[in-house]
Amino acid sequence: MALTHAQVSVGTTATLLSATGAGRDGQTVLVQNPTTGQSVYIGGTGVTTASYGFLLLAGTAFAIELQDGEGIYGVVASSTQTVGVIRQGV
Repeated sequence: MALTHAQVSVGTTATLLSATGAGRDGQTVLVQNPTTGQSVYIGGTGVTTASYGFLLLAGTAFAIELQDGEGIYGVVASSTQTVGVIRQGV
């Protein structure tokens, strides 16, 4: 399995952070919000700053295992925030 990484610019509408391809179960995704950043709200495709599954504060990280066809999205209250994303099992 491969390991990939990216910097993703999260905006004020739901921004895809990572998704699995068809037939790809068990992809681990780690999202890190830099210490100098603003809060990022993480969830599914309908994530908003008012309706989210996880609040990723500046200087914190979040890990999740995605199954076939799943994706994780982020959104910020204003402007943009760049987060680091590492994917294992792509």
